[in-house]
Amino acid sequence: MTMAVGFLSLPTELICHILILLNPRDISRCALTCNIFWLVVRNSVYIQYKLEIYAQGLISTGTATMNSTGVSRKTLCSLKKLASLWRSDFYATTTFETVVTTATTWQLMLPIQYVKCGLWWSHSLKEDKLYIQGCGTNLTLSRTWSIDHVEGCFTTFDPLQDLMVVCSKSDDCVTVTDAEQNHHVCRVQFRLASSERPHPSAVCSSLECKHTFDAPGHYRAALSPPVICGERVFIVYEMEDTDNWLVSGTFIQVINWRKGYVNRPDIYAQHCFYPVDEQKFVIIGLKGSIYLYTLQGLDGPPQCRIIYHPPTIPHLSLSKSAIVVHGLPSLLGKAARPGLMPSYVPSLESQIMVLEFLPEAEKAILVIDMAIFSDKALHSDMLVEIPWSNWGPQHACYFPHHESYDISVFGSKMAYALPQDHIPDPGERLEELSNEGYFYVHIWDFNKRVIARSESVNDPDSPDLRICKPGQIIDSSGKNIFSDRAYIATVCRTPFPTAGSSIFLEQDRLTVTWILHDEISIRVISPIQTEVGPDLTE
Repeated sequence: MTMAVGFLSLPTELICHILILLNPRDISRCALTCNIFWLVVRNSVYIQYKLEIYAQGLISTGTATMNSTGVSRKTLCSLKKLASLWRSDFYATTTFETVVTTATTWQLMLPIQYVKCGLWWSHSLKEDKLYIQGCGTNLTLSRTWSIDHVEGCFTTFDPLQDLMVVCSKSDDCVTVTDAEQNHHVCRVQFRLASSERPHPSAVCSSLECKHTFDAPGHYRAALSPPVICGERVFIVYEMEDTDNWLVSGTFIQVINWRKGYVNRPDIYAQHCFYPVDEQKFVIIGLKGSIYLYTLQGLDGPPQCRIIYHPPTIPHLSLSKSAIVVHGLPSLLGKAARPGLMPSYVPSLESQIMVLEFLPEAEKAILVIDMAIFSDKALHSDMLVEIPWSNWGPQHACYFPHHESYDISVFGSKMAYALPQDHIPDPGERLEELSNEGYFYVHIWDFNKRVIARSESVNDPDSPDLRICKPGQIIDSSGKNIFSDRAYIATVCRTPFPTAGSSIFLEQDRLTVTWILHDEISIRVISPIQTEVGPDLTE
């Protein structure tokens, strides 16, 4: 008792300094023990900032405005305003509009588009051009690059690192006479997107990816666009045996583009590839299993650490289904353009990954909690196989789906283009979107901390949240096959034309694009009209 009284008699500033050293959960527990702790926690801007960051499932990138004592009240206010976004139904408030004109007339095959940190871009393979459009007041970010001097290539762009990766395609066919010899697959170049000059942060302006074959013959490498995740660039390709018309496997080469290292390729029986962070990636297998790999050093082969097995139910036939992965674009790496970096990015524990299953029968999506891929899940260096019953009912939600519904993911939120302006009933299967009709954007937030906070705190100033649950699917023993975890549902009441449309969700904005002939219309909308400090996001 003497020790307790002595500790509570310390100066408030010292108690505050001690509490700051604790994690957010322990700070909250301390605040419930006595009035002194409760007042210290309530009156400290820095502690409130730390608790708010944790409650929203975010990580501070260090770009928020600070004062000499740490966090300003303006910063805390901006952070709390961020929490109010996408929390209630809204009509679209347009903040930016433009039209990008291309030299190609788009008909059935639409170009692949990307949006990240307020920049839109698309690589037109027909023209060998990369179109970049800034969706804000800084028009210097917009440009068009011709890549026609590189014969046949894939181009990937990372706005934060001002990085453009150009991956030249290999020859149509490689004749292998010596199975031990390395053969050229592709050459990867690292350029500044702002000038197309070699990137100054790269030790080598280009690197060569090579492949060693098991047997003589004639082969062709079918490349996919490179994937950038911080300092890593992933080169994914299939090696086709043209003599027997067989695919000998899918291979991944991992490049550290800053240090100039290329690891030797490893083979995977893959369906889809998705990078978790700079040290981990997942492979969706041919039968729907999810394989979690970790990278071993600069040039060591990736190690499979965990296999998450899928459910075995007739109407979700994963082995005969095309799968599309939707997730958060990488916000990792040293920012060459700090003004584009958001002040806060979602932590891995608060992110979701959406798997879109497109079998011939009933289409579906699985919303998976990315916390299962965090470092906390890596308990053993040995391979661990986890049956569906030990992870699916806790971390995967099932929703009926149609391939006409567009999907975009940012952090714990999913933007979903649906044919109605009200929330579907649990398990309800809606009609497909018509090209002559309209769609409404639904925002679903699966952040467990935000939901728990809304259920336990009575804040009269906060909007009434619509907390929903997915429909239940019960097995023969009466147990849920999928998770029934709650999510917050919001609807944009503004209808958008369906034809040629795509949606892209970011932290504080939604970008909608339409493609008609040779024009791509871009419209950026905000959920609410609110003035926030520049420390929220640039």
